Amino acid sequence: MKNKHLKNILIILVISVVITFMFNFAYGGNNFQIITILLNILYGIIIGTSISLSGIISHFITSKYDISKNPIKTYVILLIAIFLFITVDVLLVNVLWYRFVLGLPLERIMSSTTILISSIITIFVGLTIFFIILSKFFISKFLKSEKDRQSAIMEAEFARFETLKSQINPHFLFNSLNTLSTLILIDPKRADEFTSKLSNIYRYVLDNQDNDLVPVTQEIEFAKDYIKLQAIRFSNNFTINIEQFTGDSNSMIIPLSLQLLLENIFKHNIISQKNKVAISIYFENGFIVVYNTKTAEKEIRESYSVGLSNILNRYEIVCDEDCVIEDNTKSFIVKLPLVLTD
Repeated sequence: MKNKHLKNILIILVISVVITFMFNFAYGGNNFQIITILLNILYGIIIGTSISLSGIISHFITSKYDISKNPIKTYVILLIAIFLFITVDVLLVNVLWYRFVLGLPLERIMSSTTILISSIITIFVGLTIFFIILSKFFISKFLKSEKDRQSAIMEAEFARFETLKSQINPHFLFNSLNTLSTLILIDPKRADEFTSKLSNIYRYVLDNQDNDLVPVTQEIEFAKDYIKLQAIRFSNNFTINIEQFTGDSNSMIIPLSLQLLLENIFKHNIISQKNKVAISIYFENGFIVVYNTKTAEKEIRESYSVGLSNILNRYEIVCDEDCVIEDNTKSFIVKLPLVLTD
C-alpha cells in the first residue's frame, strides 16, 4: 500500500515539473538559465507535493463512509472535497511563490492574467491527474469492500446453516424416543421391532447430518425406512404412494427433509382406523412433492419440532429456488426444489 502511495506521489511530482517547464516555455520564451531550471523544478515539486496531500483527504473520507453501501454519495463527496482542496492549494501556493520567491508585489500577482491562467491550468491538470488516481483507488476500494461484504454474508449464512443442521439430530432422537416410550407401554413387541428398525435408520441420520445435500434417490430410500417405523407406531392406519424417480442422477435434496415433512403429517393429524391419512411423494416440474390428506388436527400445546421452518431456512441458503407450500381444508402439499449438481 505504501509503495502505491509513493508511486502516485512520484507521478504527480514528475507531471507537475513537466507541466511547469511547458508552461514556462510557452510564456517565458527560451529561458534555459540554471537558476530558472532549478526554480521550475522546485516549483513543480512544491505544487506536486501539496496536491498529493489531497490523498489524506480521500483516505479520511473513505474511512468515514461505507463505500459498498453508499458508493455514489461517497464518490461525490470525494470529488467536491478534492476539487476545493486543490483549487485553494494551487491559488495559495502560487500567491506565496510569486510573492516570496519571485518577489512580485501582491497587487501585480492578483491582477496578472498570466498568473491567473497558470493557476487555472495547474488546477485543471492537478484535478485531472488526481481524479484518475482517485477513480482507480475508489474502484479498488469499492470492489474490496463488496468482496468483504459478500464474504461476511457467506460466513454468516454458513454458520446459520450449520446451526440448522445441528438441530436435526437431537430433534430426530427426541421424537423417536418419545414414540418408543409410548410403544413400550402399549405394545412391548412392537417396541422391540421399532428399536431394531430405529437403529438402522439412525445410522443414516449420523452419516448424513453433516452433508449439505444428498442424492434424492438416497433420501427416498431413507423415507421408506422411516415410513416402516411409523407403520409400527400407527398400525398401518395410513396409505402411502412413492413415485419412482427417473430424473437426473445428479438431482440432490436436503438430507432428512422428507423425514421432517412426513413427521409433520403424523404430528399434526389424528391418525386412527377411522381417520386414515393418504400420503403421496411424487415429482413435478423439478420439484419433489409431499402430499397428504387432512384428518382432524391435533391440539398441540407445545412443539419441539424444527420441521418445516428448518427445511425452508436451509433451502433458502443452498438453493435459489423457493419451496412451495399449498395448504387448504382437505390437503397439505409441500414442494421442494431438486438441486442439480455437476
